Amino acid sequence: MKKDIDEKSKTQIKKEAEELQELGIELSGLPVRRLERLDLPDDLKKALIESRSITSNVAGKRQRQFIGALMRDVDPEPIRQALLQTDTGFPVESETVKETRAWLDRLLSGDPAGLEEFIHAYPGLDYQRLRQLLRNIKKEKATGKASKSLNALEQLVTKHVINK
Repeated sequence: MKKDIDEKSKTQIKKEAEELQELGIELSGLPVRRLERLDLPDDLKKALIESRSITSNVAGKRQRQFIGALMRDVDPEPIRQALLQTDTGFPVESETVKETRAWLDRLLSGDPAGLEEFIHAYPGLDYQRLRQLLRNIKKEKATGKASKSLNALEQLVTKHVINK
């Protein structure tokens, strides 16, 4: 008795279920306002919001598995694309994300050549704002504060990479 080629193995089914569960965990970390904008079934939204209030490890694991089970009824691709969407409202492709990360790494390394290259690559850039954010990030690292400037820098770089 041979299996049909179209049939998935148990391992493949489990792997897909784990991927959906991980996507659900990622969704549960989103702000409620952003969750509401996504086209998700109401029971999944409710489960994602409830998962935030669970503090017990065992109950949290059960809730994550429940979210994974609910995710099986949803097409994950539109959700993945929505998660890649930045706060600027532009859809972000994976290459754009990689380019943004590369620029952020160069800028945060403190390399003056990287800063100059970024300035020349994006002529419409507000240079003063960029330098101010980099200075603020250094100060925030020294004091141990949460880095609001880092978030602002990431948005600035993403905006310019997308609009290139």
